[in-house]
Amino acid sequence: MEIPYEYELSFLSTALNDMTEIVSSYVMLGSRQGAVRIKNKMTKAAEQIQLFPYSGVKLPDSKLAKLGFRMVIVEKYLMIYKVLEVEKKIVFYRVLDGKRDYPTLMNRLYNDEL
Repeated sequence: MEIPYEYELSFLSTALNDMTEIVSSYVMLGSRQGAVRIKNKMTKAAEQIQLFPYSGVKLPDSKLAKLGFRMVIVEKYLMIYKVLEVEKKIVFYRVLDGKRDYPTLMNRLYNDEL
């Protein structure tokens, strides 16, 4: 039985590129199983957010949190998204390694929005 989702999922090209790079890095390291596993986990996390949009935590960066950015953590990766309530849409902006300086990366890419 298919679940009727209230929110549409959307991935910006930056998020799709991030995910492709992450999966490719597993393949390049010789772990096809790891690539499939991380891809499946990210897909499942996005589907969970689609069901429960506000279950992800607000970003610790106050500027980004005020703008409604949230994240869900999948292994060592941060899937950064926003809930667009009026449009009933969840938009994933980036998928980044948790060790990276995500506030700087987000500010650089979305300075006009921030």
